Amino acid sequence: MALTLRGAAASVLLSALLLSGCRCAWDGRSVWLATEASQGKTLEARVGDELLLELPVEPGSATRWFVVEVDEAVLRRKGPAEERPDGGGVRIAFHASRPGVTDLVAFRATARDAPPERTFRTTVWVR
Repeated sequence: MALTLRGAAASVLLSALLLSGCRCAWDGRSVWLATEASQGKTLEARVGDELLLELPVEPGSATRWFVVEVDEAVLRRKGPAEERPDGGGVRIAFHASRPGVTDLVAFRATARDAPPERTFRTTVWVR
């Protein structure tokens, strides 16, 4: 029974990490994964960390995600958005460049100047 409780506790902890922004070791760096579950939360990172923003896309949809607000001195974008291989979302990579706080805001629309269908907002605090 103790083993079952430990397994359940480990599952709850893992789920909480995945839903709130997961910090994972990857290629010698700390990498944070921000998803829709990070919406409205504050994520903390350190200078040199990477942040991967993964947002859902609807296959065949004409809409795209646009990053419309981020302090690039704090959180520098690392290239264009990449489609996930499974087609279920898009991944946008950032590098934590210097200490500071920035809002990270993206919206999904047919064009950057079109009304947003959906908005994503989180705050990133880089130490």
